[in-house]
Amino acid sequence: MEILIKNRVKGSGLRPSKVIRVAQRVLETLGYKEAQVSILLCEDSYIQKLNKEYRRVDAPTDVLAFSMHEGPFPRVHPEILGDVVISLEAASRQAKRFCHSLNKEVALLVIHGILHLLGYDHQKKKDREKMRRKEKEILEVIRKEEL
Repeated sequence: MEILIKNRVKGSGLRPSKVIRVAQRVLETLGYKEAQVSILLCEDSYIQKLNKEYRRVDAPTDVLAFSMHEGPFPRVHPEILGDVVISLEAASRQAKRFCHSLNKEVALLVIHGILHLLGYDHQKKKDREKMRRKEKEILEVIRKEEL
């Protein structure tokens, strides 16, 4: 398993090693022991540019996922799941709103992003419920040791 991480936000207080460990536990829980995922921690302005370019939404968001299992060649390297991009500014706002730590919010976004890489979606009600159940299931597994 390989988790690549880059933090574009200086002074966030977030330890990349903790984010890597959360991603590893998520993948282990889902049975993806040979997977590769990259995670980019960035600011709102950067994720807004990506959101505008790839989703045609000119606004920041909390997390984006770019799956390597979509498009014209989805299985060239099945172990490479894709990229998860997380806005630490959005994560910080959400952590305050939900009264928990930045670490917990980023862990939730890592879970959410990895599930998107694996094909989970939340556009339709039935899909949203399935994704939420899976998020809760994974959170229960990693909660005690990771957050």
